[in-house]
Amino acid sequence: MVMIFWWVTGLLLLAAIVVWAITFWNRRSLRRSPVLVANSRYMDRIPSFVRAQRAARVVRASQVGIAVLAVLAASVLSGRIATERIETPEFASRDIVLCLDVSGSMYEYDTEILATFATMVDSFEGERVALSIFNSTSRTVFPLTNDYDLIQRELVQGAEAIDFDEFGYRLGTRDYSDEKVRQYVDFVEGTKGIPDEASIVPDGLASCAQVFDQAEQDRSRSIIFATDNEVNGTPIFTLEEATQRVADRDIDLYTFYPGAYECGPGCFEELQTATEDQDGQLYESSDPQAIPAIIEAIQRNQAEVLGAQPTVVRTDHPSVPFVLTFLSLVGILVLGWRAR
Repeated sequence: MVMIFWWVTGLLLLAAIVVWAITFWNRRSLRRSPVLVANSRYMDRIPSFVRAQRAARVVRASQVGIAVLAVLAASVLSGRIATERIETPEFASRDIVLCLDVSGSMYEYDTEILATFATMVDSFEGERVALSIFNSTSRTVFPLTNDYDLIQRELVQGAEAIDFDEFGYRLGTRDYSDEKVRQYVDFVEGTKGIPDEASIVPDGLASCAQVFDQAEQDRSRSIIFATDNEVNGTPIFTLEEATQRVADRDIDLYTFYPGAYECGPGCFEELQTATEDQDGQLYESSDPQAIPAIIEAIQRNQAEVLGAQPTVVRTDHPSVPFVLTFLSLVGILVLGWRAR
């Protein structure tokens, strides 16, 4: 208490010094030998002299009264008037993993997803987000975290880096600066670990499911899975096995399908069946609100809230006694100057 309101001790000491000074001055004045003045009896009948004496007595009495008020107010202030309430804090318990296919045909859509999601970060309160990208192999850009400055920075940088026409660059129809190329290469580093293979979708999804931690805690878990499902290689898992692994870990799956360039309707049908068989939801790029709709669905359906241990919240109310103490000390000084 004294450590928090250390300055109150100073106020009390100052008030005590002022009261002592006033008392000492008054006593000294009374102990002085009276000065005898001849023919001064008539002064008691002079109205101005009578008023001056009365005013002097009022000033001395006011000084003592205000000094007492200052001590009382400072005592109340040092006692910390406060109110208490019991609160049970709540926090969002939502984990979201962005699982993006970064093969060449997905760059445009990955950019949109990352940029859109970056604008949503400011509205998060306790959610944890992770970003995992894959092509022939997977890379976790950042794990589950609620460091929103980091999340926003990584998403914005990722959106800028993946906004790249790799085919046009190789054919010479698109020209990029060395810095832009380096930014792109750094972002997709680690996703082309298997030569002559690309877009190993089932393995990429299975890897994203492993990003979730704290399995023993009651948290909502969601994957935003963006892919065109054009597999060019030999995956370890089938798509059905990968989505089953997601469902077995109680992870909700939201799949974004931009359309296929080569494999035709079969890519969409396989992705739709594998997603919906595990009660997931599939969105197509033909819907201009697909990405916002995914985020809205997660926020609406997965906003589970966990209650923490009740805590006692103490709120101090020092304003009134502080103002009284301050004004009392000012009043004492003003009256002391007036009474001199």
